[in-house]
Amino acid sequence: MFHCGMRQMEEKHVANQVDLMVWSNRLDLLALSNFKGEVQVHRLHWQKVWNLPPPKDNIVVDSMAWRPDGKALAIGYNSGTVCIIDIEDKEIIDKYDFAYETSEEFYMANNYGIPCITWAVKSGNLESALEYNVYDDPSIFLPNPPSPSNTYKNQGVEDNIKSCHDTIDQTQLSMLMIAYGSGNIYMSVFGRYPYGTIHLSHITKDDYGEYKILDINLSEDFSVMQVLYLDKTTNTINLSLVNTSVLSAYAEELFTVATRHGQIVSLLTHLDRTMISITEAWEHILLEMDTKMAYYASSVAEGGVSADLLELLMLGVPSDELEVFLLQELTAKGLKKFGNSVELSYSTIQKLVLRQLNIIGQSVTYHLAELRGLTRIPDRYKVLCLEEKMVTEAIRASCAFLNKCLELQQVIDVSMRNYKAFFRWLFVVIVRLLDEQTSSEIVKITQQELTHIAEFLYNFDNVHEENTESPTERPVKFNLERLGQYLLDEDLTILPDDEDNPWHKFLKENSCLLKENDTIFSMLEFKKFSLVQQQNHLKISVGKIFDVRIKDVAKYFSVLYNLKLNEYQNKLTKEHLRISQIFDANEERFMMAFTDSEHMTEGIKFMSVNIKDRICIATASKFSISSCLLRDNIDIPEKDLSILDLQFYSPEYLSVLVNHPSIEDCTIFIQVPLKIVLENSTEFNMKSKSLVFNEKVVRRNISPQLDVSVYKVLDKMDGFRIAVSGGRKVAVVLSNSHRKVRVFEMEINGEDEDDETLDTTPLSQGTNASENQSTPDKHNVQDITF
Repeated sequence: MFHCGMRQMEEKHVANQVDLMVWSNRLDLLALSNFKGEVQVHRLHWQKVWNLPPPKDNIVVDSMAWRPDGKALAIGYNSGTVCIIDIEDKEIIDKYDFAYETSEEFYMANNYGIPCITWAVKSGNLESALEYNVYDDPSIFLPNPPSPSNTYKNQGVEDNIKSCHDTIDQTQLSMLMIAYGSGNIYMSVFGRYPYGTIHLSHITKDDYGEYKILDINLSEDFSVMQVLYLDKTTNTINLSLVNTSVLSAYAEELFTVATRHGQIVSLLTHLDRTMISITEAWEHILLEMDTKMAYYASSVAEGGVSADLLELLMLGVPSDELEVFLLQELTAKGLKKFGNSVELSYSTIQKLVLRQLNIIGQSVTYHLAELRGLTRIPDRYKVLCLEEKMVTEAIRASCAFLNKCLELQQVIDVSMRNYKAFFRWLFVVIVRLLDEQTSSEIVKITQQELTHIAEFLYNFDNVHEENTESPTERPVKFNLERLGQYLLDEDLTILPDDEDNPWHKFLKENSCLLKENDTIFSMLEFKKFSLVQQQNHLKISVGKIFDVRIKDVAKYFSVLYNLKLNEYQNKLTKEHLRISQIFDANEERFMMAFTDSEHMTEGIKFMSVNIKDRICIATASKFSISSCLLRDNIDIPEKDLSILDLQFYSPEYLSVLVNHPSIEDCTIFIQVPLKIVLENSTEFNMKSKSLVFNEKVVRRNISPQLDVSVYKVLDKMDGFRIAVSGGRKVAVVLSNSHRKVRVFEMEINGEDEDDETLDTTPLSQGTNASENQSTPDKHNVQDITF
């Protein structure tokens, strides 16, 4: 006897129509989307956690999937964008764009949306995650990068970013699979490391087919993948079994590379924030002086700024224009304050370069070196499509970035020295022009300081704008200091002196190191690079390592079986098709069920594939549920009940929602025992080319075999869609208006049932009971903004 308790928890009316509903299997959380494209997360008792608006107007949600640990939610939009959302603060962890697929033949860009997202988890813990590995913890050798603060005041341990090791803290391997385009499946380890993309043409051996993936499921050991898809050309629902044993055999390697990838990406993200902090510190104060001096430069002849200031430095007599500029635009008090601010800004940038960029660059180099070490292990990492050449290039890019940071540090030191002397001298000049007294200590300028100031002034007009229409009409670009050129995405205008660079000195003294070495190099090719260009080069080089477009992962997968399930004369739509899959780990079998609301006479189509010992044995059946399920209602003529929705609750039960045979605003929630369905299934030859659900598979009415305890009449609930979770023992039913939901707690024990189990009474009594049970209190029914 099959018995399953069911108790109503909440009933709510929502302001906006609900579309999709997905339960978390780890936490008592329900994710819902509405027709406005918003996503909302609720707790079991309908406490709202957060609301997420769509990325753009007129965009709706196509599919959703929870990360196995329940800490993130993947949302696929009909625009082709997928966002991975942190469940705690609804921040975007990752974002993918599969917007368009271009047809070379017709020169058209087609948007197929994201019809399916699956986030599978592999059984068993990863040894690599449980065992401590000294190489996984770079903090032993390098400190964690501090927070990219501009002030560095009161910075404590809490200001440090999370350790890179925390980016992937799961002990089980998970795989995010996103369906997009005309049959593409994008695969990502932990939803972070891009493993690669396969296309259904690899399965069907038809490069010209147009497909829509309906659902994807992986076996618990990741050795077999089952894909349900629609062939749009023939209007046929197909099922493919794919050998993915490479994912199972190399799970440890996948985890290792995914961990390295997560650490590197985290560091590069931190690098972006640090560069923003450096740029802001520079722009905050230095551009003000630069703008004023550039304004003066535009009013004098080319080279006039340097000439005027050098003449003032040597003779002490300013030109009329320079004197006016100094007295009107600059004041002694403001200049002194400005000089202090410049010194503070330089000091902040210096700390950021020393304490952040160098640490991040070294950490990136460390993890890249670990990756290159993996690529040199024969065979084991070839399936991950890691190329040693690309990793080596990324290491070179990281080393070049570190060298550019060293170069910038030298520029900062020289600029600090020149600025102090320049502002002190300019301050004295303005004070003299104002006929004010100055202390003798301020007036004193050493010969060395005089030389530094002269060199500083000489370079003021030494830069011209590029990309103008006429070379003879290139406007002068005033250059007050050399730091700013490193923070622009363009070549350096004033090249550094390599004689003081420790790296160049070292290579000059040890030239033998450059011979036949794939890592140590002179870096002359990056001499004109700014720091921003060097950072972009590093990001591009790292990106190439993990670029899925150059990965051919499909060659490691093979097709076991490709079956045609059912053919339709009319075009199938998303609204009419209801489909669900599950993998039974105990029996090592896939189970699949689907129905089409436009072909209700065929009932529910069910199929199972046992993959135990890699001997695939498949069974199929068609079954319907009739009004004789309500046995005690003799006044109801027997007829097949319309299937509204279905979803696997667990490997033991298939949850089905059907229309009530006589009451319009009632529906029936049924927990169909899969044991009965399997007993009514027939084995078939998987090598056959004919349709699986052909006329030989006879539709059977299983209602007489269902116990009265496996259904519940939902009074005053014209249901439309369900979402269930056997893991959390919960269910939710959405009304046909899309504006009312009922939440149920499942599998309650006898003491807690309180007469709210699935109906075991005649309909008349059951209806009365439902009125008492299902009609919520006034405080439980409310309109909420969704």
